[in-house]
Amino acid sequence: MYKIIGEDQKEYGPVNADQLRQWIAEGRLTRRTRIKTEGETDWNTLGALPAFTSSFVAVPPVIPRQSTGSMLEKIIPYHNGMALAAYYLAVFSLIPFVGIILGIAGLIFGVLGLKAALRNPAVGGKVHAWIGIVVGGLFGFGYLALTIGMVCAAAK
Repeated sequence: MYKIIGEDQKEYGPVNADQLRQWIAEGRLTRRTRIKTEGETDWNTLGALPAFTSSFVAVPPVIPRQSTGSMLEKIIPYHNGMALAAYYLAVFSLIPFVGIILGIAGLIFGVLGLKAALRNPAVGGKVHAWIGIVVGGLFGFGYLALTIGMVCAAAK
């Protein structure tokens, strides 16, 4: 039989070994939980008792993915593919007539990339998304208006 000191610093027990193993499995006790075997006067840690060391399962720590902060990551937002696609579509929308499709696609991808960057600032890409929106929209609709104007002029 054992006595323990809980997280609330209160003494509990006497408790049998099976009950302690169940509490360990439930995550209610840690290796640092203070424990005293019945009949002894000194307190020990639960992890120091050989009878309970196998009850603790080694769980690897969860390490959240964090930005490395590298210059390349600041220049190319590869975690926000929509913003990156918007940027390149906007750049290639400078090509006459093909720019209609590329520019409008850049505008759409820019809006989606900006939404993604606003939902999760860690992905970045706001500047790339805005370039896709502004440049893509300007050249996409500009070339569309120019094409319509040329068709109308040719029809007269």
